[in-house]
Amino acid sequence: ALDGESAIELVKNNEYDIVITDFNMPGMNGIELTKEILKFIPHAVIILITAYISVKAALESSHRGAFYYLTKPIDKDELLIAVDRGLERMNLLKLSSTVNNQVAEKDTEEFTFRTMNKQIKALLEEVLIAAKSDSTILITGSNGTGKEVLAEYIYHNSLRADNQFIVVNCAAIPEQLLESELFGHAKGSFTGAIRDHKGYFEIADKGTIFLDEIGEMDPMLQVKLLRVLQQRQFSRVGDPKIIKTNVRIIAATNKNLRNLIKEDKFREDLYYRLNVFEYHLLDLKERPEDIIFYFKYFVKEFSRQNNKQINNIGEDVESILCSYPWPGNVRELKNIAERATVLSKTDSLSKDLLPPTISEYKTTDNTEDEELMITHSDDYLENKNALLREFELKFIKKHLKLNNGNIKKTAEAINFHPVSLRQKMQKLGIYIGHKVEE
Repeated sequence: ALDGESAIELVKNNEYDIVITDFNMPGMNGIELTKEILKFIPHAVIILITAYISVKAALESSHRGAFYYLTKPIDKDELLIAVDRGLERMNLLKLSSTVNNQVAEKDTEEFTFRTMNKQIKALLEEVLIAAKSDSTILITGSNGTGKEVLAEYIYHNSLRADNQFIVVNCAAIPEQLLESELFGHAKGSFTGAIRDHKGYFEIADKGTIFLDEIGEMDPMLQVKLLRVLQQRQFSRVGDPKIIKTNVRIIAATNKNLRNLIKEDKFREDLYYRLNVFEYHLLDLKERPEDIIFYFKYFVKEFSRQNNKQINNIGEDVESILCSYPWPGNVRELKNIAERATVLSKTDSLSKDLLPPTISEYKTTDNTEDEELMITHSDDYLENKNALLREFELKFIKKHLKLNNGNIKKTAEAINFHPVSLRQKMQKLGIYIGHKVEE
């Protein structure tokens, strides 16, 4: 926009996340523009740019809602830092609004973690007990298995459900900014720190913080987090003042923290502080009974959002979904359900609505492996769970072949314990026709 009036016209018809504006402009200055923009977009982040600015003007701009001001000539890195922090602030405000709405609706809509898997159902029974405590919880599992959903489930069933729930992705925030975002900073502690800044641990007092991808946290920052867990206190960056906090921490990672400890990339004492309760979410391929269950649930949700009525899912679709290995887990399944629902022109979902990489996935494998003589019994076809058993059978046979019948290597490849794999093979009627070296 060439001036403040033009900017207001744009804001009236569009919702912007960030506005970067000059301070001195003809007709309407940056402070006046800030005031007008916030009438239309209360959560907008306003960054003021000026050749010079007085203390009085700076204070006035902050009171009017300007998030940041930069002096000319503009340093690109400083501008990017301001934008990153502004987006974090905006997301926090939106999150706070969402949480408040969820709390208001809590009596009428209970937050649940959906599954048909017996192992996860048993896990959830303990989770409900742990949720009522203030103990730290560590959630492990591959990307897309639902770690953040489980964290929300814990929060909604905790005694802190009426307070803040803040999600922090430790991998998404630049290393040099994460400490400031978590613990805050004092004015003047570094270039661009023009005022005191509260961190998430201060904002979320009496609430819950979910630290996603905790394995990506810098070892030096791990020390400060350990202090929070041990002493319930911290200091802002550049400020020796001790701040007390009463925050419940839930952490998650897709990495093996024990391996990171061996590599000196994660503190062992922090690990044991985090995993008072540790819950592992299985990959989708390890809970195949959830595949069609989730897919139907997602289709129903996306049908509602897109004003559609999808009442039928083709048998060929279900067969393909059950045969596919789902490297992206539940997140991938959800995206495919959304795609199929949006593209559907009828009340049915057919194979052609699936992405080619999935629709062309082989659902049958008639190749015989004479060397290993891997066979199975046909008795399972009489079982009501035939589809599930067929998927498990093909999946295990495939990996046995890839690993030349070595049960130990196969178990490692599919994240099974060797004993569990043997039990599963026995249940499915799979056996190795000759002795193999393990």
